[in-house]
Amino acid sequence: MEDRGWIARNGFRLLALLWLPAGVALQAAARFGPDAVAEGRLEPWLATMAMEGLSLALFVPCGLPLALGCRRLWRLGYRRAAWAAGMGLGTATVVATLFAGLLGPLAIAVCAVLLSLPVWLAWRWLVRPRIGVRGRRG
Repeated sequence: MEDRGWIARNGFRLLALLWLPAGVALQAAARFGPDAVAEGRLEPWLATMAMEGLSLALFVPCGLPLALGCRRLWRLGYRRAAWAAGMGLGTATVVATLFAGLLGPLAIAVCAVLLSLPVWLAWRWLVRPRIGVRGRRG
């Protein structure tokens, strides 16, 4: 493990914690950035994003259920499925936070957990014991 780089050792942790705040920030930049660029006034927008940095810290633990579920799929050997589920459900979660944010921080957390359930259900289905399969010969 010593021959692996810092990113190889800590990359998942960083990605698991920061994917949702980064997605929310990118969504805000996509919504409000073009107007600020067209007017040539980036300073107010950048100041607002700097102040919102503290509120983005709220999103850090909300992204963990999906990331940890995808990691379980990854460790079972379903690497493409883990990436596809992470990208698809991650995008849906970022979009859903726009609406859940209107209801408050608890709604954002509940929304993130609910949207990670398909990954956890897939993992549970893939590791379930197969009753009657072992030892039978046809």
